[in-house]
Amino acid sequence: MIAHNKFRFRPMLVAIIVTLFCGYTAGCSDDSTGKDGDNNRCGPDEVFNPLQGCVSSRVDPRDDAGVDDTQNADVFVPPDVVYDPDANTEVDVSDDERCSPELDSDGDGLSNECECRLGTDPGNSDTDGDGVPDGVEDANQNCVYDVGVESNPREADTDHDGLDDGQERMNGTDFLNPDTDGDGVYDGAEVASGCMNPRVADTDGDGIPDGVEDANKDGMLGVCVDRVYSAECAQGESDPCSADTDGDGVPDGEEAAYLDCSAAQTDALVAPQLVVNSTGNYQLALPLGVAVAQATALTTGSAHAFNDVPNKYAGFVGSWTTSTSVETALRDEVFNKIRGMYPGSTLRDEGQRTTTHDNHPAVVQAQVELHGITDLSQARDEIMAKLAGGVASHSLSGTFPAATTPNPLIFTFEVIRRGVSAYVVSGAVARQSELVDNAMSTGFLISDITGGSAVAEAGETLVEQCVSYKVSSRPQVDFIWIIDSSGSMSDEIRQVRQFADSFVAILQASDVDWRLAVTSGTCDAIADDPAVSPDAKAFLGGSGMGQGCPSEMPDLPFPMPVPISFTPYKNGKLCDLNGANFTRDPQKFKDCVDNIANDESLEFTMSIAVPTIDRALPRMDDNPLKLRPDAAVVVISVTDEFDEYVQNQMGWTDTGNGGSGGGNDPTLDPNFDSAQLDLVLAPIVGYLDRPNVDATLFGIHWIAGEACSSASEAAAGIGRVAEATGGSSGSVCAANLDGTLTDIANAAVGLSSGIRLRGTPAPPSIAPKIGEVNSGQIIEATRSRADGWDYDSLVNRVLFDGPTPLRDQDRVVVPYLRWDGSLDECRSDADCPRGMKLTCIDNMCR
Repeated sequence: MIAHNKFRFRPMLVAIIVTLFCGYTAGCSDDSTGKDGDNNRCGPDEVFNPLQGCVSSRVDPRDDAGVDDTQNADVFVPPDVVYDPDANTEVDVSDDERCSPELDSDGDGLSNECECRLGTDPGNSDTDGDGVPDGVEDANQNCVYDVGVESNPREADTDHDGLDDGQERMNGTDFLNPDTDGDGVYDGAEVASGCMNPRVADTDGDGIPDGVEDANKDGMLGVCVDRVYSAECAQGESDPCSADTDGDGVPDGEEAAYLDCSAAQTDALVAPQLVVNSTGNYQLALPLGVAVAQATALTTGSAHAFNDVPNKYAGFVGSWTTSTSVETALRDEVFNKIRGMYPGSTLRDEGQRTTTHDNHPAVVQAQVELHGITDLSQARDEIMAKLAGGVASHSLSGTFPAATTPNPLIFTFEVIRRGVSAYVVSGAVARQSELVDNAMSTGFLISDITGGSAVAEAGETLVEQCVSYKVSSRPQVDFIWIIDSSGSMSDEIRQVRQFADSFVAILQASDVDWRLAVTSGTCDAIADDPAVSPDAKAFLGGSGMGQGCPSEMPDLPFPMPVPISFTPYKNGKLCDLNGANFTRDPQKFKDCVDNIANDESLEFTMSIAVPTIDRALPRMDDNPLKLRPDAAVVVISVTDEFDEYVQNQMGWTDTGNGGSGGGNDPTLDPNFDSAQLDLVLAPIVGYLDRPNVDATLFGIHWIAGEACSSASEAAAGIGRVAEATGGSSGSVCAANLDGTLTDIANAAVGLSSGIRLRGTPAPPSIAPKIGEVNSGQIIEATRSRADGWDYDSLVNRVLFDGPTPLRDQDRVVVPYLRWDGSLDECRSDADCPRGMKLTCIDNMCR
């Protein structure tokens, strides 16, 4: 259902524009709707003025700023009293009479005694020289300056906006508010401009707040003399006093440089196709044109099937009951049922643990590579039937080309836990080639269906929403790769090195300012390392093989300290081969991967992130050893064994190479203590969550619960920390890591860049527009992972990819329909979903 809120939009005020912490920073707007006056109190010929109450409805004839919009009409009536700061207000007062309770020597309405208590001069009716008598400033005459209620009789400019309190009263501005009209420009600067109205947010009525046109908020038009416009002197500003600054016949509000949210933007939105089932309590937002049919003859539950033949995927959404109460276990339950039908199927991506907008725990975008099946619709039907208990049918028709052995079917799905015993699954089957082909729509359409944002409860409605921002810088991301260089990792390290160029190409296509760094998983006598802070040492300190960070070789006939590893890149030291450190040179990155691979290391392949980041703090610009101030931080752990710190804390044991018949997945042990593991991991998650760190972990490892013949140990700890910090895990057991590495690159782009949406959108409704400042054109952006925009539900951002990136000063608006229950109220950042990296701003998670 779609609800159109007719009171959401006003002629001068944007629909709902959000302050965003954008990867393209500093230009994010937060223009919000104004406050309604209380007109109910006023007579027929009066209007309500928040400064003066009910006043005459006539417009001040002095205020001719070209504003003819009734909402912008300025109703200020000048006061009858003249507040003259140059008036002679001093009288002689003897010392004996100075604090007399019986006298008001200066005639300001306050007794001399009261003035002594107030701190004003009994011999000067205007102590601070602002033109306002002391007795007027102490309005209640209680002989106390009531902060926030009265102007300060001892300070000429109470609100420090450049106007004395007397000038404020003469101008009808608020002496307690430096920006009376809330347009971002101080009252003093507006008055000094000679034409701006400090009481009206949009002086010229062009639809753009004065503070947006006057970007530096100084009241001037750039450096233009007498406000005579030229592009050079305007320095990117437009004139708040002229509705058509450049005189080209196009109002400023319609220029590309000021593209912004408006009712027209949201009125043009196209509603998605909603697949609703009240019995199963779900609805799914799909693009128009997708064929949908309700599943019938179900053994249990409720479901719908759908086919998108042009985009080559077949999917379903359904609701069933279960005795499993944890969302990750539900994911595993779905996977195990699939593997039972198609032996040899593998969990390529364990997905992302998150909380949906309607507050249900979920795992989204998990992927299974299907074996023994080549028909898309058949695979979809059989998976749906398996979840339904054995039987499911529908009326859909349409055929898809069969998959081939080198091009397997991939089932991508999300599982949402609803209450104690119910769960919802939304998923789709596609061939691998179409799924990863960025020139096609298949990949992003399936991501929408399985990313957590397209599914809602049956009764929820869609409402209009819009966000906008101005591009002012490139998004930044600093990567830290932690490489397990044990001998069993040679093939995986080779794949990482070979994929480096493709990894960089993905980042460059998204216009991300990236840097790559590499370190090993070795921790060696960290307590003696002067480059690591006591904070990080305390986490991994200790000596001996059974402790956190070993410092001696065991079983020697003499007690002489010997290094555990001879690699120079230990305790979080970045590879500096050929000056690498944090580098933008793919070749230096590859050389570092090779160099670390040649040195046998220990396997602190996740926990070493703590001293690695510790060394890279404090954040600094232009320092190859330090994280940058505005950079997103992405840590990538590549290993086929346990993280050694976690292993030591949990008491897990080595089992040798799984490929020779061993292998160790502690989560399958009947005595596995999940709560204890969470306690062990809490300090790592806490460190990565610190405000000055805010790092996201991605893991390439043996995913716990999945069969694997090529790795030694299932790194359950790495998977959990990845989920907790907003990252995800890919399987090191896969024959080819390209898909996992591509997913990590794309996810990193999402974390560092784009425009964050407010509330959770129905993805098919998103309709971005770009105001290209260089060309002056406003274009409707095309959705494409190759050259256009995309939506990443994991971080709730719209991203822009391709060879033509957004440029400095471009404007972007993103109107969309969001689920009406998707704005999260909060009191602190802890109340906001961690996976989306949201923070609490004005009691809303953004």
